[in-house]
Amino acid sequence: MERTAEYIDATSRMLDYRGSRELFAPEAVYQAWLDIEAAVALVQGEMGLIPAEAAATIARTARVACLDMERVERDYVRQRHPLMPLLGELVRKCGEAGRYVHWGLATQNIQQTGTLFLALRGHRILLAVLDEILGHLGRLATAHADTPMAGRTHGQHAVPITLGFKFAIWIDELLQARERLRSVEARVFTVTMGGAVGAFSALGARGPEMQDRVAERLGMHSMSLPSRSNRTHMCEYVQLLALCASSFHKIAEEVAQSSSVEYAELFEVHSDGVIGSSTMPQKVNPKISMGLMANCQKLYALSSMMLQTAHRPFEGDACANVIYDNGTAEAMELATAIFIRAEALVAGLRADPARMEENLHSSDGRIFSESIMMKLAPAMGRGEAHDLVYRAAMESREGGPGFFERLSEPGVAEILFEEGAGQGRPRLKAEGHFGLSPEIARDFGARALRAAEGSAAERPTLSQAGGA
Repeated sequence: MERTAEYIDATSRMLDYRGSRELFAPEAVYQAWLDIEAAVALVQGEMGLIPAEAAATIARTARVACLDMERVERDYVRQRHPLMPLLGELVRKCGEAGRYVHWGLATQNIQQTGTLFLALRGHRILLAVLDEILGHLGRLATAHADTPMAGRTHGQHAVPITLGFKFAIWIDELLQARERLRSVEARVFTVTMGGAVGAFSALGARGPEMQDRVAERLGMHSMSLPSRSNRTHMCEYVQLLALCASSFHKIAEEVAQSSSVEYAELFEVHSDGVIGSSTMPQKVNPKISMGLMANCQKLYALSSMMLQTAHRPFEGDACANVIYDNGTAEAMELATAIFIRAEALVAGLRADPARMEENLHSSDGRIFSESIMMKLAPAMGRGEAHDLVYRAAMESREGGPGFFERLSEPGVAEILFEEGAGQGRPRLKAEGHFGLSPEIARDFGARALRAAEGSAAERPTLSQAGGA
């Protein structure tokens, strides 16, 4: 049965999931377990723990296509064990070599390693999509480095910024997310082969070497102490996915609000024929943003559940097994859904610079208060400059003289306005109102593009990233 962790919406059909939806399909999970059994057998054969001929037979037979999966499914109903029906069929198909299948291992060794084996493939997809997103944002930040707009705090006009600066903020968060996701790979994507409790009780002194060699063969890392009760590394990864999702959530929230009629500044891609409502023909809804935010909410809940399971006691626990193995798979599906939607969102993002300019000036110039105050401060002191600008702003808000007109008195106008300020509406001198917004936008745009281009060159193929 296909997993349904993701909230499916009407936009799902337009999205390219990069093959991620098949990662944790039942057949893929079975094959991952078999790949691990094959890797274990081959390593044990090399080490002389089992006969090399038996190891070769096991590895050759450990394919879903070689097994009677209908028989396996019937045995699942009867045995009610997560792995034994599959192992039993592998043993049967291997003949005499079957006596060496699963040598010295515990079920959770295979299941947990399998979960992380598949998660590593999903992780590589996530990083590739994240790099695509950074590439889109890098180009947008550069293109809009000088596009003026209103900066907002607490939902109100703050100071002028550029659209490129807003994109730079998004880039900075995503570069941090990228760094965090890459930094935990050695700790998270690990092989655990410690047996029943993690003490290598069945394999003894040769167990750690075997685990290291299996990890190398699978393109993974070796768990430092392969305890079945230590899942903080899996929990950490899901928390990082949720944290990264929160950055995408913020982007989606800003786009959704900015596309409202009242703002009309940023918009998702829209094409003729896309319907927003069955009863309101005018609707152009932020569909991608809404689907993204919904899946973020579900991932947050899942990350909380896993965090609350990390304390399960003693050396092994079936409740934690189910939550962590299935929860990690669901988290990967949700994270991929979020990343894919985020890529589609920024790839088609468009801006209305004219409306941004209009909104920038909609507060009668009050948005320039800070820069005006700082221009006046050298002549009259910051406190007096603040009071003067404050009075002008409050009177303007309450229907008194216009903000600029209130600041046109002698001794002030000369500092603030272009020559001829007394003829019509005063014009502020251009310099200093946007801070370093353009420079920051170009800087972070370049950083994003370098990150995306550099990663594309060094990124492993899917078979290298957790391949058998």
